[in-house]
Amino acid sequence: MEIRRERLDPYLRRTGFYHASLIKRFEYDNPLISAFVERWRPETHTFHLPWGESTITLEDVAMQLGLPVDGEPVSGTLRSWSKFHQRDIWEWCHELLGEVPPGHVGTTKYNIKLKWLRTRLQQMPLDLDDNGLMQYARSYILYLLGGVLLPDKANNTVHVRYLPLLADFDAISTYSWGSAVLCWLYRSMCLATDYSVEGMAGCHTLLMSWIYYRLPFWAPDVTTAFSFPLATRWAGKKRKNDYAEQRLLRHRLRLDNPQVDEFLWQPYMDPQILSRVPAEFLGHPHGDFYSAVVPLIFFRWIEILNVDRVLRQFGGKQGPPNPPLNIDTFHRQSARNDDGWWPVRLSEWWYSERTRRFLSAPDALHDPRGDVVPADAPAEYERGPVINLPPVP
Repeated sequence: MEIRRERLDPYLRRTGFYHASLIKRFEYDNPLISAFVERWRPETHTFHLPWGESTITLEDVAMQLGLPVDGEPVSGTLRSWSKFHQRDIWEWCHELLGEVPPGHVGTTKYNIKLKWLRTRLQQMPLDLDDNGLMQYARSYILYLLGGVLLPDKANNTVHVRYLPLLADFDAISTYSWGSAVLCWLYRSMCLATDYSVEGMAGCHTLLMSWIYYRLPFWAPDVTTAFSFPLATRWAGKKRKNDYAEQRLLRHRLRLDNPQVDEFLWQPYMDPQILSRVPAEFLGHPHGDFYSAVVPLIFFRWIEILNVDRVLRQFGGKQGPPNPPLNIDTFHRQSARNDDGWWPVRLSEWWYSERTRRFLSAPDALHDPRGDVVPADAPAEYERGPVINLPPVP
């Protein structure tokens, strides 16, 4: 499959999925994920930790997964293709992929098994023309979406709702796939905070790699050089195979008792990492969105990225953050609710000036401790007592 994937590299580059295709699966530390989800707050979309709030941002998505974050929202209709596209989804599937999974024509089975996609990719002929290679590239992208980037809890199927977005091959790269991955991970962690919920969807690769780079003492021992995307660093690594419950207790205790400066607020400033990152992920176009408070849209779901609560991740000083936007209505949305053409219904959110706030120096990334507190400010914003701590040895 690796030899055949190399033949698809030029097509994956055209779609923006080349870097993500380099990521290999590694063993997840599920107790560590549970320990962090316990500290996830759905109303702010941040981890509440002893050293303050922190979260996964679009910068992390770009650096860890190499996905584009600038572009149109990944949206459309969930199942009303005949109404909005005037196309039968399985006829479209045959046109875009070159084949339809057995037993799906004429049914409402809107999930394709990853095993079927993997087998098809492994058996890819070597004498394909340009159209055939694009069909297999779409199959590979579907495999990535369902298996790594946007998985459900079962992590063995991928929904066909992505097919219309893959129809125009040259338009695939115009979508903000990175923000869709972050939106789905946010939503998955919000749902997992309910104690009655078992399992968690979302990109575990992104969450685990984020933890490893921010808290290196949890990361596997790796001696190889950095590579891009950064999540490729952990390929094939395994954790200690002891009891999950014991590991969860240790992880909780470790999070509650951090050492000084143990959390890395800006791990990507390491020159060894910067030398590996492509220019488009350091500046224009994708870097323009790293410090923006924006709504993340994924079909009918909306999650808010509250970067103004984690200014230290961008080299700033954290002051009192703005109150989080109440999006409980969107948290209650489910794929089982009514369907529609979501790019239109949610367009006011995607282009809203009210939520698209850029935090640019020096206005936002400054030290707030010297600011004058207005006389009518709430009591919780008053200056606290000055404490002179001894220097850190």
